[in-house]
Amino acid sequence: MLRGGDYGVPHHLILDILGKLPVKSLLRFKSVCKQWFRSIIDPDFTDRHLSNQKKRDPGFMTANSTCCINKYNFGIEKVVFMDSMVVNKDNNTIPHCYTWLTDVPCDHYTMLNSCDGLLCFYGLSLAVFVFNPSTKEYRFLPNMGWYCHSLPRLGFGRDSVTKRYKIVRVLNPCPSHGRPRGCCLVITLDPNPDACWRSIGEIPYAVDSSSPSVHVDGAIYWLTDMIFHLDKTEVIVMFDLHVEKFQPIPHPSCCSDKNRGTMQLGTLRECLCLSQQETECRLNIWKMEKQQQKITWEKLYCILLFRNDLRVGPRFAFAEHRDGTLLVCSEDKVYLYKKNRHVCYVSIAKIGPRRTTAFTESLVTVYGKTLSRSQWR
Repeated sequence: MLRGGDYGVPHHLILDILGKLPVKSLLRFKSVCKQWFRSIIDPDFTDRHLSNQKKRDPGFMTANSTCCINKYNFGIEKVVFMDSMVVNKDNNTIPHCYTWLTDVPCDHYTMLNSCDGLLCFYGLSLAVFVFNPSTKEYRFLPNMGWYCHSLPRLGFGRDSVTKRYKIVRVLNPCPSHGRPRGCCLVITLDPNPDACWRSIGEIPYAVDSSSPSVHVDGAIYWLTDMIFHLDKTEVIVMFDLHVEKFQPIPHPSCCSDKNRGTMQLGTLRECLCLSQQETECRLNIWKMEKQQQKITWEKLYCILLFRNDLRVGPRFAFAEHRDGTLLVCSEDKVYLYKKNRHVCYVSIAKIGPRRTTAFTESLVTVYGKTLSRSQWR
């Protein structure tokens, strides 16, 4: 079927071509005609475009928050600094794309692992916002209204049934403040501007605040807290985003008696993975397999890093390229491995404490506002 803005080309072919383009181009092409505008903002097109983007080699996104002097009024403003990196393996360089997100409520922000091109930030004062760095759309979520007397434990992911994105907050037990059991709050990113946090009741789990949560296939995973979690045989817990229930899952046998500080969850090949520091400079990466409701773990990699990269335990982001190269991003370098063999590393600028995540750009909306040019640089 031909349409007015398709210039004699069948519309399904137009959509196939548009679905392979970068977000920056699609944002410009929304103004070509009404048909293209409606097609580009259609949720089905967003999903197809995201699927195409995930077939490309992923990059990394790092973020940290800092205070700086506003050059116009010389006041102190809070800035979230982001750095988008894509490794060029042909010449072992990393082109950087820096973004400074300004005019955010003053807080110390931490970034969660990316989900479908979206970034979720939370602050110590319970401020939470979601940001799509590709479209510059953001949304601040309502404050929960009370202080939890414990460090934040947040998770961010997509319900595989409803296709909605949810932020989950776990409050660990805190007997000294009248909370003998843990509880959980959930908020859904939907078009409703009055969306609020919902309590799903008490939970028998305490999760580790020092290790980031991970989203895989409609569920969020955490490591359990070694001190406050009562059942020491449970190392990993899963939260199903559709039924909104927790449950423990099996873990690699090598991790049963290990300090949680030597482990970190991540994703590889769209599966849950677990990295475990075996020695001062040796890192094992395990991948979880699900077959007919049975969970098994396979060791994917055993890699060597520089000793100083593991001085406070593994805090890395992982990604795999289509040619089989494993990329491990640490605080100041990106390691490249092929078939467990260290090929090289590329140094990156060290900008202080920051969180790093594998990242793929997308058109996914957060039903919020688009930043004005004065709010980002």
